[in-house]
Amino acid sequence: MLKTIDCDTDTFRVALYSVALNSPDGAAIAYTTTNEIVASGYTAAGAPVLVPVVTQDDTNNWGKWDDNGTNIVWTALAAATILEARLYDDTTATKWVLILWAIATNSNGGDYTLAFGANGIMTIS
Repeated sequence: MLKTIDCDTDTFRVALYSVALNSPDGAAIAYTTTNEIVASGYTAAGAPVLVPVVTQDDTNNWGKWDDNGTNIVWTALAAATILEARLYDDTTATKWVLILWAIATNSNGGDYTLAFGANGIMTIS
């Protein structure tokens, strides 16, 4: 989490898509505008992850990537079909996708929140 893709210092964004990834092997390995939603309240390329921090516990052999309680909110996101969110590294030239989330809730004109769990964005053990 602190090498080629540096989860502490790189810039990360989450983009929303109107279709789910068709391939179970992760065919969309880099950010793309193909099928990204177009709606009032949404900016192409998605929203930034504001406070990413990596914690490493060598004693218990785990690493955690956390957002320090800063969820992603799209304010007044117009009605749109949203089936997937993709977190990608906006710092690398390729814009690698790191995490895909299946989404089951469409936007309806109100605030739309992607809330990370209590264990952070990702925990590896």
